[in-house]
Amino acid sequence: MSELIGKYASDYINMGESTVERQSYLNGACSAWNIAILPEHLREEALSRNIEEYKKINPGIDDTDNLAHDLRKLVQKKLQMFPGVKKVIIDASIEPISDTKYRIIVASTDNPEQLKQMLTKSSKWHK
Repeated sequence: MSELIGKYASDYINMGESTVERQSYLNGACSAWNIAILPEHLREEALSRNIEEYKKINPGIDDTDNLAHDLRKLVQKKLQMFPGVKKVIIDASIEPISDTKYRIIVASTDNPEQLKQMLTKSSKWHK
């Protein structure tokens, strides 16, 4: 899964200039991945919840339109690149290798109940 996430989201993750920023972009990409796994009729609600959680974690932030746009694009990209992969991402982290290289470490599951649990708990993906 780490390799798939790298293929799917490396351009997005690389917008971050530091490990902390790259982790934030990775978190967003993982949120979008998990939203893409949901049945189509549940995706917009999950996206809205994700944005609301982002606002709670980042009070006063005014880039939610950009975030929503990015998440929608990432959902579509996941569906195009890996339509048959239904693994839920439970955790993901960036591990620096050098100033310009990093490794993505992903924990995932095939259990769809994990996704339901994640959606009902506070999101950790946008810190």
